[in-house]
Amino acid sequence: MSSAAAQKSRGWAERFSRLAAYGVGDFGLNIYWNTLSLFLVFFYTVVVGIPPGVAGIIYSIGMAWDALSDPVIASFAERARTRHGTYRPFLLFGAPIVAAAFVLLFWVPPFDGAVLLAVLLVVGIIFRTSYTLVAIPYAALSARLTFNSQERVELTGVRMFFAFGGLLLVSGGFPFLLKAFSGGDDYQAPAFLLTALLGGIAATAALLLCFARTEEQPLIRGTKVAELSPRAFAKAFTSNSALLILLGTVFLQSLGSASLMVSLLFFLETQEGLASEGTVLTAFAVATMLGVPLWTLVIRAIGKKRCWVLAAIIMSLAGLSMLVFGTLPVMGLPVPIIVYGFAMGSFGVMLWSFVPDTVEFGQLKTGERAEAVSFGAVLISQKMAGAAMGFLVGQVLGLVGFDARLGEQGAGTSEGILIFLAVVPGAAYLISAIPVAFLPLNRQSHADMVSELERSGREGA
Repeated sequence: MSSAAAQKSRGWAERFSRLAAYGVGDFGLNIYWNTLSLFLVFFYTVVVGIPPGVAGIIYSIGMAWDALSDPVIASFAERARTRHGTYRPFLLFGAPIVAAAFVLLFWVPPFDGAVLLAVLLVVGIIFRTSYTLVAIPYAALSARLTFNSQERVELTGVRMFFAFGGLLLVSGGFPFLLKAFSGGDDYQAPAFLLTALLGGIAATAALLLCFARTEEQPLIRGTKVAELSPRAFAKAFTSNSALLILLGTVFLQSLGSASLMVSLLFFLETQEGLASEGTVLTAFAVATMLGVPLWTLVIRAIGKKRCWVLAAIIMSLAGLSMLVFGTLPVMGLPVPIIVYGFAMGSFGVMLWSFVPDTVEFGQLKTGERAEAVSFGAVLISQKMAGAAMGFLVGQVLGLVGFDARLGEQGAGTSEGILIFLAVVPGAAYLISAIPVAFLPLNRQSHADMVSELERSGREGA
């Protein structure tokens, strides 16, 4: 190999190493996020033994608390100043705390009635708070690693690859661990504790590696961070039209994602002729993970807005095919669900490369940088959508007659869950494509914004 080729190869290796150092953190966070999305309502219903409607309410209250705490934690994190940087220390000190809270989340309290429900709710709030202390600084860290929009797409593409690696671990590995630790076909409570412990260890290692291998870049010269006050927060929020439009998009997209993830395990439990839950969930996660690099290339070629519309159409067509033709199993794998997974991989790349761009958009409008506003507001929108959909899924399960005490669910229950999964995710994703068209962000406009901010910084110095 020539010296020029060797140098180029080392350059690519170093670049991927920098990208992967950030991305691996989302591997850890998605162990938590996807475990809750896939298993928590199921755990409450099948293992703890509470009605699905009540389980959905507890899930949604926890998610709503998570959302309400986001702006407070985001504003606090944005102002941290340490020798390790602004956001990275939260990964170091928060990772072990959230792991411990995660294990506690899958403990079955020895109580009944209202006391049992109250304890489950308190434990859920403890976990959600500790998770937010890590998740918000991690998300905001992307705005400090690079100020180039194209590099942010690459950064987010690698991040999403690791994120869906977390989904693969949870959806593919956890069902097998739960069955193995349960010693049979029925899920046992200790199996959830042991599985959560292993998941917490893996997530902690990933977050600590992210802390150790990332480096925050200094802000553009002359940057003024927005004040920590309700008035400053409201000003930064209302002046940022790009953020406001993105929030509507995020809420709709998150409705689709939550409707799919929360109901998926119930769907697999009630459908006949499919492979085991672990096998289907593994195939779903693999399709999502493998789709990320392909979607990243598509985004580079046609842009984020066009790609969003394309992926939303694919999601809606997958749902329509399931509504008309059923699960369409191939070797026991429901094809529409696998297509859902493949298309879903695109939205994380697009969303999390849009968000940091809204920070510079708002900074140019107001003269103050408000990372807490952009990242906190987006996470609020995601979690409020998750809370609403968690509640709705619980009610739908009750309406269609899902009963965890039955060895086999009725035909009406199976059909009702299938219809829900066929209609709601695709419809929500398709509607989310409408506000995307009005986003005042693209690759060139963002580059112009950064140049304008740098010029203003030099002139003000």
